Amino acid sequence: MGTRGDAQPMAVLAAELAGRGHDVKLALNTDLRWLGDRLGVTTFDLELNAREFMESEQGRKWLASGDMASYVRWLLDYKRRIADLLHAKLIEHTADADVVISGSVTELEASVITEAAGAQYVAVHYAPMRSNSAYPHMVVSREVFSPERNLETYEQVEKGNWPVFEPFVNALRAKVGLEPATLGTSARLERSGSLELQIYSQHLVPELTEWGPRRPITGFLFPSDEQQAKLNGTVDPELDRWLDAGDPPVYFGFGSMPILDPQAALSLIEQVSGKLGVRALIGAGWNDLDLSTAPGGRVRVVGEFDHETVLRKCVAAVHHGGAGTTGSSIRAGLPTVICGVFADQPFWGARLAALGVGSTLAFADLSSDALLAALEPVLTNGSAERARDLAGKLNSEGGVTAAADAFERTVKA
Repeated sequence: MGTRGDAQPMAVLAAELAGRGHDVKLALNTDLRWLGDRLGVTTFDLELNAREFMESEQGRKWLASGDMASYVRWLLDYKRRIADLLHAKLIEHTADADVVISGSVTELEASVITEAAGAQYVAVHYAPMRSNSAYPHMVVSREVFSPERNLETYEQVEKGNWPVFEPFVNALRAKVGLEPATLGTSARLERSGSLELQIYSQHLVPELTEWGPRRPITGFLFPSDEQQAKLNGTVDPELDRWLDAGDPPVYFGFGSMPILDPQAALSLIEQVSGKLGVRALIGAGWNDLDLSTAPGGRVRVVGEFDHETVLRKCVAAVHHGGAGTTGSSIRAGLPTVICGVFADQPFWGARLAALGVGSTLAFADLSSDALLAALEPVLTNGSAERARDLAGKLNSEGGVTAAADAFERTVKA
């Protein structure tokens, strides 16, 4: 459940496990079920639509302004409204499972339902969510504190979260016949020894060395070239001609960013790319941008396209900082500017800045001057060379194999 960045890695992992002979069922949002279908995995519909949720006008306004408190309250209200349907679909699709694997968006619900069924649970995390001394909790700060203070931030968040989520947890536990819980989800999974796959690169979090085999850092779950072709098709010949007709462009990827005024965003990019003297390739994502830009112009807008192939023909990237998009732009060797909105996005922005392969700013602070100030240095200060070095490390990881290997080592038949 979630955006494509949440769903695609799960579909790739499902395909890998199915290819190893496991009997796999994949459940995805209505708008993303096609991911599993194209990869040949038995896929079911959760009958929920992430795009419909993320495109809510009020929610987008809160995200765009940086009003996270209002957005979180709205998110919790949304979870209350969909709870009966979500619970019913999860119970239905996990009824005969020996193991349930879920992303963090449904970790609360899936872990409770799995416990009630007597099955094993595996969590998938897209960024460091659990207590560690290397980095503070991502919702507390992007600045790294002392090891002691970093650890304290996780205790702080856990204490604040449990009163908020306890009603959700225990209402569901009562529904499935379990006693009320007094501990949060992370503490209960710690107690049960559940595997928690960390599907991002160790090279982006090199200081994070204290986690053992229960939380393996596998590397990103990138699709293979064959899978990429199935998911995105081939590069549009017209786009290919545009890419080859001039200098490598800067890629601007909106993804699920809350762009309230697409035309103003397009104008902003035209201004910045003009001042820098670079071409701009804009991925419209979920936003209503005009795709009819002049084929030979400095700026080109595209809809769906093969990210892995196209990014390798760019000179830098600007995007919202979702884990998957961050992995893709760094894997392509691109210095990257992250305009983080919420969740793990500001964390990844801070990591790229710390590694000298990018810069970051809050999406709410995005302006022509701010974007120019963030983008110009990464085009000139050696970030590209460092990004290429980092790309070589990411490309050697084999995250899908590592995740499936960890699953088979840990989960009991």
